[in-house]
Amino acid sequence: MIHAKQLIQRVVLIVLPALLFAASARADMAANTDPTPSLYQRLCQLNPYWSDETPDFTVIANVGDLDDEVSLIQSHFALVIQRLKSADVEHLSESQREQRIDKIQRLHDYMTNGMFPKNTFVAGRRPVFIDPWGTHCAVGHLIATSGHQELANLINHQHRLDVLADIKTEGLVEWQIASGLTMNELALIQPHYAFRLFSQTIKYPSEIESLILGDSAAVMQALKTGKLTVESRCGGKTLLHFAAAGGDLELVKHLIEQGADLNAVSTLGCDETAIAKGGKHADFEVRWDAPTLVTKGRYSTLLGPVYKTVVGSFVADVLQDLYGGIDGKNALEYATATPRSPKNRVPLYRAGRVGYGLGDSANELLESLTQGRADVAQWLQQQGLK
Repeated sequence: MIHAKQLIQRVVLIVLPALLFAASARADMAANTDPTPSLYQRLCQLNPYWSDETPDFTVIANVGDLDDEVSLIQSHFALVIQRLKSADVEHLSESQREQRIDKIQRLHDYMTNGMFPKNTFVAGRRPVFIDPWGTHCAVGHLIATSGHQELANLINHQHRLDVLADIKTEGLVEWQIASGLTMNELALIQPHYAFRLFSQTIKYPSEIESLILGDSAAVMQALKTGKLTVESRCGGKTLLHFAAAGGDLELVKHLIEQGADLNAVSTLGCDETAIAKGGKHADFEVRWDAPTLVTKGRYSTLLGPVYKTVVGSFVADVLQDLYGGIDGKNALEYATATPRSPKNRVPLYRAGRVGYGLGDSANELLESLTQGRADVAQWLQQQGLK
């Protein structure tokens, strides 16, 4: 009969070497394949399911700076996609396999696009199914883009900040089964987003501010006095670009009559490096014939005068100066571009989309702006612009 002391000694002799070997193997993996010592820990913070997984870091061996939140999330998705592609799917039906392939491709496209929800709700990291700007999380995106936007909206209403395991919305299980993905795989996909408190304010020259708000009188006067020319640029854009974005056909025609270059394309007002200098609370000054100036400011709930009206916020978001502007866009593209909302505010023109509702007058202004932009686009196309 084996005494207790002898039994303990035997267990130690058997188990301890195994534990040491496992620890050594994990250390070797971290040293040899993990390009950033803290990457695994950050992945576990991004999604706790990684704590039970061993990521294949060779998948992201060539990824650059992972200190950036977007790059970290993209790396997470790259690792997830690799696991999804290598999983055994023999038990799935043909339909489920087809749907699974489709969802993996959609996830890849979502990863590449790099537009992820913003956690402005709670401190730390939490899932955000759909943020106030309408940006879906990865799982929400897969649901919505497969023809089930109503289901995504319902989940967001009932479980916006919940992990997938806690989501009990009717219809989710049925969608999951048809998708060819398991609940555990969907849970691994779902990131937890870091809390971000930041603000931006933007200031334009008075002539451009008035033009964005729908009044071209100041620009016309500046052209008449010679203060401005048809070639003047503000934030990398010509007056023709601003007029097209705002749907001002009369001004567009006047500028062309005065010799404006129909084919002129925009340049960046500033790049990401300049924007980064503004920090969490950045002040943007869009200037005539000079780069946009970005400086550190104080937290503010106000974006600037152009964002006080429905029309102004729409046109400003088409111009995208809070992102440094857009490179290589012509007037027709400004007349047809989709607005990109700022990082820290749900714009007025999207208020109805998130449940606050727009008044009749605001809707009429938006309809008028939309029609004006369409008229400008049609006229520019008639002039041969593509």
